[in-house]
Amino acid sequence: MKKVFILFVFFLTIDTFSQTTNLGIPKSWDLHIKDKVEPLILPKLNFDKIIAEDLKNDLVKEKPYRVGIPLDLNKNLINSGTWTTLENGDRLWLLKVESKGALYLSFNFSEFFLPEKATLYFYNDDRSDVLGAYTNLNNNKNQKLGTWFIKGSKVWVEYYEPKDVAGLGKLTISEAIHVYRLKGDHQLKNNTRLNQSGDCNLDVDCPVGADFDNTKDIVKHSIAFLSMGNGYICSGSLINNTANDKTPYFLTANHCYTDGNGNPSNPALYAMRFNWITSGTPVCATTQNSANGPQNQVMNGAILRAKHETADFMLVQLNNAIPQSWDIEFEGWDRSDTNPTFEVGIHHPSGDIMKVCRDNTGAIKTTTGGVPIWVIGGTSFGGGDGWELGVTEGGSSGSPLFNQDGRVIGQLWAGSAACQGTNDNNDIDYYGRFAASWNGGGTSSTRLSDWLDPLGTGDLTTDTISVTASVEEVGLLHFDVYPNPTKGILNIKTESLNSNYTFSITDVLGKTVKSGMLNSKIDFSDLDSNFYFLKITEINSNKFFVKKIILTK
Repeated sequence: MKKVFILFVFFLTIDTFSQTTNLGIPKSWDLHIKDKVEPLILPKLNFDKIIAEDLKNDLVKEKPYRVGIPLDLNKNLINSGTWTTLENGDRLWLLKVESKGALYLSFNFSEFFLPEKATLYFYNDDRSDVLGAYTNLNNNKNQKLGTWFIKGSKVWVEYYEPKDVAGLGKLTISEAIHVYRLKGDHQLKNNTRLNQSGDCNLDVDCPVGADFDNTKDIVKHSIAFLSMGNGYICSGSLINNTANDKTPYFLTANHCYTDGNGNPSNPALYAMRFNWITSGTPVCATTQNSANGPQNQVMNGAILRAKHETADFMLVQLNNAIPQSWDIEFEGWDRSDTNPTFEVGIHHPSGDIMKVCRDNTGAIKTTTGGVPIWVIGGTSFGGGDGWELGVTEGGSSGSPLFNQDGRVIGQLWAGSAACQGTNDNNDIDYYGRFAASWNGGGTSSTRLSDWLDPLGTGDLTTDTISVTASVEEVGLLHFDVYPNPTKGILNIKTESLNSNYTFSITDVLGKTVKSGMLNSKIDFSDLDSNFYFLKITEINSNKFFVKKIILTK
């Protein structure tokens, strides 16, 4: 058993690199070759047209939320950029892309293949935002990729190719996405007519009730901000299956598959950012701005598995497994179609940092427009006054609705709920019902059952599991460890707690951050909010106990 823990920590240190990282330094930063690179200037946007479209479409939640405009590039390693051969024979390719006024840029690759030891980076002019390194671990059978957002209107694309793999890389940038609004910010600073995340929203770490706060601190780690690769965004979540095998299935809304004009998206270009949670004191329905979150955990690319207009669901499977070093959960679900006593939504409204909302009166089960739905509020349906805490907005589409047990019962389809200052408007929201999605259109490509019940168990529910669930608690000893999640003080209880035990606290990279002789309490309060591994060892026998601990300050 001891070997299990050692190997696990080792894999924690390397698995992070299976997806986009913000590690390493681009090769060119130590060189002086950028003066040779002429910027590629993209055409200006027609904001009169964009604003008119947004003012209309932002009121319709059953459309995805637009944050950017795709601009054609068709630039590759041959027809653009600047190559430089280094003294040792290695090569660098640099392309500078400029789109005037853009808050962010992202890129779609119609051809993407990196040989071993090659790296690809994206960064802005002042080097304050770096995306990469992408490596051969990001290769996929579609040879396509959509990046996350890089801050700024001028972005460098840098490809490094060692001499022993010269000419093997294939990169074609088909589009750049000019992002003109995101997280309540807009390129036209003085345009106050435009929608943004309202002041009645609550950061996900705001309290929503003692009957759900501990559950919320777990299931929030399944939620992602979804970039569709076409300038549109939604929300969604990782979801468990009856095999509990951590297949990276991701649930969102069917209407997120198309853009605002009905054109289909390409899941190969999807990018999902997990754990984007405020790093400071949470803002709970006030006019303050939330502090930016430190995490940049992005998964790239997916395969469409099933979707259907009935109950408005879409299920995709991520190209790669979730790294074990990330604090990620696969949420449980309930397909019994039982009315909840209360429900909670977690989402990314208007592309903002993660938020939470709660309805205390219980969702109403009905069908409207042929869609089997849960209704939040709506006196005509026999419901209450909508959300008691927070709301949803454009960009929240596809986000999960949790029942009182913390299991998913639907995903956001439409609605009129919105903020009026720091209060909500007591209006209605609609969620597609998970139970209706289970059988969907009756085929594997139009229903959830084939994917989420691969064993054919017929189970009505599953529980939430951690990406590290297989090693969440191992060893030959047993201790009661509580509360978990903890805000700082962890209580330790066993039948014979004595001076013969030591403890160590290890972070996600395998570094020991605290250790000593064990007593009835361990103080985590000097550590940052994150998840850790507690190892308790009996000195005489070397028997041990390991458990994942979540610290939320």
